[in-house]
Amino acid sequence: MLSGNLAEFPLLRLLETLMGVARGGALLIEHPSFAGSVYFEGGHPVHAEAGPLRGLKALELLAGLKSAPFRFDAEQATPERSIERSLETHQLILHQFEAWSEVHLPHNWELTLHGCLIQEPAQLSPLEADVLAQVQGKSLAQALMSGRLSPLETAQVLSKLLRLGLLEARNHLTVEPEPLVVLTLYGGGQGVAAIDEGLFTHWQGLVGGAFMVRLRTKTLEATLRPEPRLNMQGRVGLFERDMRQLRLSRGVPVEVWPEAR
Repeated sequence: MLSGNLAEFPLLRLLETLMGVARGGALLIEHPSFAGSVYFEGGHPVHAEAGPLRGLKALELLAGLKSAPFRFDAEQATPERSIERSLETHQLILHQFEAWSEVHLPHNWELTLHGCLIQEPAQLSPLEADVLAQVQGKSLAQALMSGRLSPLETAQVLSKLLRLGLLEARNHLTVEPEPLVVLTLYGGGQGVAAIDEGLFTHWQGLVGGAFMVRLRTKTLEATLRPEPRLNMQGRVGLFERDMRQLRLSRGVPVEVWPEAR
């Protein structure tokens, strides 16, 4: 049985191999976030699945994978036919792979996407701004499968947002948010969240090293650099510039939690 990992045997080469020997069967891809499959008849891909996606959209998502275990089952027949057997289809599949080569996303699609607070607001199209709002808190895999855009179109937007620093892709760490009250820090600083020294030490132990803090208001979220201070129990100190960007004022309750760097 043909098996391996896409990191050593890229999907395009795998498809070309199976098409070249005119094989029938199912190529099964076992990504941690979803199951994927491509079905062949006489060497032609006739159906594909990836999570909730079917047909060429599913194949488009699979084309972006850089690493995942796979195996080929020559005995498994296709449950349906969602991909047309034609030269145009083969050309479209090649185009998908070429387009993915220009996209720069982390190879780990289990990373969670978070918006970032930046000094100079970027000019985004309404579509890009909509994607930025919709993907908050989702994994890369979830974002690529759940948007109204195709997986490749979503990936192209995410690639830009990550490059501009408007999004970060981070390892998921489950820590209950700490309810804190905003305290004003005076001066010209920015991007800092002053928290109690005891809370800082506690979170550092949970994360196992350096961390950032995530702050959530009723409508916005931001990632800030933690700064330990004495006698800050129940409060989080923010500089005035950050408070304006987050539309906060002194005494407003917020939720704060740590995220691994």
